[in-house]
Amino acid sequence: MFKIHPFAAFRPIAAKSAEISCEPGMRLSLKDAAQKVEAFPNSWLQVIRADVREKLNLPNAGTRLFERMKSEKWICQDAQPQMYAYRHARAGKKTVSLIAAMEMSASIFSTLLRFQKSDEEAVRQTWLRDEALAAHAEIPVLAFHPNEELSDLIQSVTNERPLTHFVGKDGATHTVWACKETARLTELVGQLKSLVILSGDEMFARATHSGNSASVLRAVAFTAIERVSIRASRILVSGGDAALLEKHLSEFQDSNVRDSPENVGDPPAGFFDTYMVCAESTQSGGASATGSWKRRRLPPIKPGNSAAVNWARTRFERAVITPWIGACEAGEKITIHSMNSVISLAQLTKFVDSGEAQAAFVFAIPSMDDLLEIAQGNETIPHHAITFSPAIPSGLFIQSIV
Repeated sequence: MFKIHPFAAFRPIAAKSAEISCEPGMRLSLKDAAQKVEAFPNSWLQVIRADVREKLNLPNAGTRLFERMKSEKWICQDAQPQMYAYRHARAGKKTVSLIAAMEMSASIFSTLLRFQKSDEEAVRQTWLRDEALAAHAEIPVLAFHPNEELSDLIQSVTNERPLTHFVGKDGATHTVWACKETARLTELVGQLKSLVILSGDEMFARATHSGNSASVLRAVAFTAIERVSIRASRILVSGGDAALLEKHLSEFQDSNVRDSPENVGDPPAGFFDTYMVCAESTQSGGASATGSWKRRRLPPIKPGNSAAVNWARTRFERAVITPWIGACEAGEKITIHSMNSVISLAQLTKFVDSGEAQAAFVFAIPSMDDLLEIAQGNETIPHHAITFSPAIPSGLFIQSIV
């Protein structure tokens, strides 16, 4: 297997960052990667990823390029990168992770990010200006054999006083500790005999799981861990009769979601979280007035189906859009805008209230169980944007899922 170096222990040198970059989404061979040193700077990690993909045909290709990048000082190694233990707990389930912080300026780090394009470029540009930070991170999925010493070191840190602890809006608790034995942790991560399975957008499309592996390792370069979420997919509908759409949706029965401290903020089991309809009203004089948003939860899916099934757009269109279109007048134009970039509910409200759309459908955020099923190749969902907020120095987030 290809030996994965601890990416978190390396950082790009500012003056050389452009020399090891390539356009996002490109799949370069080792030869092409070497010829792309003059490419516009976007992500030094892209070249490493492109080279790692070559490992199946050329086992030592990744190691050679990585060593070359070090010898020619395209990247430099931090002797003592700061390590953090991170624990996420929700509904009685806990995930312990490892974060390794790098020295990386905000300007360099920004080149590691790329925005997800929506169907409407003009709308996308407007919304992106309103967002403080929207990113589509590349997430490599690595399979590795369990390492008892590494697990014990990470677990032992959680017995100390944490650096920070907070409860998210979804009821999950997030706790971070500073690791003391950073050198040993770095060494152990570097010794993991790992195999990159899939990365980036494709993870959410068709992630696979190695049969001889007992664990999965996810790694993503990002600024912080204070607030990390896979944002819901927004589907906007413009044209057609809003009142007719609302009538069709009202035929669904409400979900019975029990509110409790354990599941505050949890999405319902329906195949999308909520829908909001702007029902237009008419003021005196015939002027159209902005209608009010109406929210309601849809019924749960059939037993035996996981929540990940809820992401199927074809199911959404079959259950909601197709009957609505069939009920509309023949000459009426209906347009569906699928917005997978980071869009706040407030921005959706503005979009609908402006009269450009009659409804917005907000798909549920996947649970940790969904992500595990996806990582193991049991489910498929579309790729979605990931957002985060600064909390610790820029680094590489490594999450082990046992």
